[in-house]
Amino acid sequence: MKLLILGNHTCGNRGDSAILRGLVDAITRLAPDADVDVMSRYPVSSAWLLDRPVLSDPLHQQMKRHNRATGLMGKVKKVLRRRYQHQVLLSKASGDGQLRNIAIPQGFLNFVKQLAQYDAIIQVGGSFFVDLYGTPQFEHALCSFMANKPLFIVGHSVGPFHDPQFNQLANYVFGQCDALILREKVSLELMTQSQIDSQKVEQGVDTAWLVAPHEEDFVASYAVKHWLGVVAQQKTVAITLRDLAPFDKRLGTTQQAYEQAFAGVVNRLIDAGYQVLALSTCTGIDSYNKDDRMVALKLRALIKDASRYHVVMDELNDLEMGKLLAACELTVGTRLHSAIISMNFGTPAIAVNYEHKSAGIMQQLGMPEMAVDIRQLLDGSLEGLVADTVGQLPEINARLNNAVAAERARGISMVQSVLARIEEKA
Repeated sequence: MKLLILGNHTCGNRGDSAILRGLVDAITRLAPDADVDVMSRYPVSSAWLLDRPVLSDPLHQQMKRHNRATGLMGKVKKVLRRRYQHQVLLSKASGDGQLRNIAIPQGFLNFVKQLAQYDAIIQVGGSFFVDLYGTPQFEHALCSFMANKPLFIVGHSVGPFHDPQFNQLANYVFGQCDALILREKVSLELMTQSQIDSQKVEQGVDTAWLVAPHEEDFVASYAVKHWLGVVAQQKTVAITLRDLAPFDKRLGTTQQAYEQAFAGVVNRLIDAGYQVLALSTCTGIDSYNKDDRMVALKLRALIKDASRYHVVMDELNDLEMGKLLAACELTVGTRLHSAIISMNFGTPAIAVNYEHKSAGIMQQLGMPEMAVDIRQLLDGSLEGLVADTVGQLPEINARLNNAVAAERARGISMVQSVLARIEEKA
């Protein structure tokens, strides 16, 4: 069985890295003889962070070349690509419409040929098909259809659906794939509200829950040993932050208001006797376009006792982050996967919702109270919730262990089902 895993696994985002690592760990456990290739937009850094070979994503490279085009013709091509390329690809994939006879860039044709060697394509989660991210998110799926390959979309949150062109593609891709396996139920509600084809929808889990502890082969780096030593000195709460854009306008808030409110949470924790460790699931490694460490550094100016506020500047992978979070008392995460990684390694987490995915994941886990709307951060009520949570950790830990075990079991069943269907088609 030869598989290609592609999609939203730019490992500069350690949440995407955990999503990918969990799926690979599960496939390795269930089908040890499977030949699995992984594709990423940033193969060099992804290979280093994952400690495995990673292929370069040719569609991302093609997009970069097109965006670098200069002169009048270059600008014209950019406009045409933005307006019509998704429609041409849709016509090519479906075989319908006059646009199916229009030539597409050679990069797409090469990618379709590359897909011929695989028995199936798995487009791994998580929040990839979001209207704000645009129609190019569907290009890999459309090429998979053009190559006549089975496509399993695994462990996703999808939506919102506020753009007609995005919705058209979502309706086709989600209706034509072999399975759209959602990691939470809120996404299905959004699909139903927007009349997106949901016949192929199945309920699954976020594959980051499937990351194995790697106790036998994990070797702590110098940086991990250092931070484990820091955490051992005092009770520690971990946090993750982010630049809210492009969600700030939809949320009706500002980055400054968010940072000031989060500083209030940190100051209250320090007053209660904790130190705070700011970890970042997104860093600028290999030109990734987000670096949460910069937000954490800005926050330092708002902290009353900065000696007990530590910003981790090291480039840690998701597994190393899990080992550090396991040593903390609690995680308060704006990044959803910092919460998932934390809980998967045994430490409770409060997820701050800026998208529906966080609420959906916590609902499915059976711990909906651990997801809070960002407005509860902005109005100051999160400070009290965090204080109440650290006072109930023994009870929460007992519930968490059972909930995570159940989620992992569902995840293994999900991957097992996908592999069985691929075997049937091969």
